[in-house]
Amino acid sequence: MRLIEIIGSEGIVPRLRAQRRDEAFMEIVDQLVSSGRVEEAKREEILMALLKRESLGATSIGNHVAIPHVKTDLVDEFTGAIALSPQGIEFEPTEPPVYVIILFLSPARAVSGHLRLLAHIGGILNHDGYVSLLREAEGRSELLDLIRDAERMIFGGGLRGGDSEDEDTQPGDPILA
Repeated sequence: MRLIEIIGSEGIVPRLRAQRRDEAFMEIVDQLVSSGRVEEAKREEILMALLKRESLGATSIGNHVAIPHVKTDLVDEFTGAIALSPQGIEFEPTEPPVYVIILFLSPARAVSGHLRLLAHIGGILNHDGYVSLLREAEGRSELLDLIRDAERMIFGGGLRGGDSEDEDTQPGDPILA
């Protein structure tokens, strides 16, 4: 499974209105709820889980990027979103503002998959030039293309325009098992 499959077009927030970290979490989770990817009844618990995780240490990773994430029994499958903040959001007072947020929720049982997904996202966002491209993206379509392009560079093959998964990724052999 790829990041693009976890986010999908419904998990993209091209322009966060939020000015603070907690507001950003609410806005992103609300997007997941409104798209049907997260149950409304679980919204508050998911927000609390994200805030609890953040209290253990900020999920900002430098380069103006944050990857808030949590393992939880509140989801049955990996679910994620990417959000861009035009004005930047403070995650940690000693760090520069965050402009790119990739939030994901992992099933509690998927410990190794959670860690692999975190490493995968970190690898994609490790390049200053790529983060700049994300920040300059104009809408959902361009963000989706940028994520596909990054994954193509990392894994080879193509997922754009209805291409099938790479031959090295088989059903039942997700990167996130």
